[in-house]
Amino acid sequence: MRPVVAALAGVLTVGLLSGCGQGAGNAEGALQIGVMLFNTDLPAYAPLTAGIKAKADELGVQVDIQNGQLDPARQAQLVQQFVTQRKDAIVISASDADAIVPAVRQANAANIPVLGVTNDIGDGAQRLTYVGSDNVAFGEILARGALEATRPDAKVAVILGALGTTSERERTEGIEKFVAAHPGMQIIAKQSANWDNAQALKVGQDLLSKYPPGTLDAIICEGPEGAAAAKYAASAGRTDVKFIVGDTSQDVMAQLEAGTITATAFQNFFDQGGTALQYAVDAASGKEGDVPQPDAYAPIDLYTVADVAKIPANSLF
Repeated sequence: MRPVVAALAGVLTVGLLSGCGQGAGNAEGALQIGVMLFNTDLPAYAPLTAGIKAKADELGVQVDIQNGQLDPARQAQLVQQFVTQRKDAIVISASDADAIVPAVRQANAANIPVLGVTNDIGDGAQRLTYVGSDNVAFGEILARGALEATRPDAKVAVILGALGTTSERERTEGIEKFVAAHPGMQIIAKQSANWDNAQALKVGQDLLSKYPPGTLDAIICEGPEGAAAAKYAASAGRTDVKFIVGDTSQDVMAQLEAGTITATAFQNFFDQGGTALQYAVDAASGKEGDVPQPDAYAPIDLYTVADVAKIPANSLF
């Protein structure tokens, strides 16, 4: 439980009484929601953004989506800009959970509700809720997929996401937690690919070169960029190494069907975007009691080829 959440109810109440939600948006007749996404160039942010926009159209609110460009300083500036513009609520996906805290405090001081989406906000600032996966559980699911696809004494390598992001830190924690609970398993290598396809391919090539057949059972990639490494492994005849990847892109789904990827941890970014926007509107409308707190965790599932038909098209990127 986050200790600051209980205090937030009082902050929001004061804000509503003192004019929170009466900014530029209401002057024009529609709520104004600011959304800061740490890097809209990431493929996974396409369905997330689409979900936000679809829900905004459904609810008749105006949404201002800004790209943080993987730069913590820019992300803080964008949140500060939303505060200056008196947005009715702010939704944040920060690349660094702790670095965004001072900017969120400014929103708190202005009585503007703040929500996290996909990546959480660090301690020391008040946010109403976090919409996204439980990333520790996500990491555990990935490690379970590796165990089920290989053997009890499996040797695994992990391709990490961007170091310092909430999802990277917590997914790594989950993987390590699962492995620690299964003493036969062993993590023999970890390296970041920064959620980037080209970097993941290079890391995968390096791992397969370093660990010949019989010395590596599985590669766990915390994001969908592991598809690039999996495709290379198949072309190089390294079918001895099983690939388990986080999140489900079109390429990942195609490789599930082809058998080059064994399993994927699936979450629906489109739904998460729409849910975050809905809760932001609820908070801005004085209905923060309708918002699950302190977290609104989204479903996560381990999918194999048998589950491809379950994957909705709007979730793919």
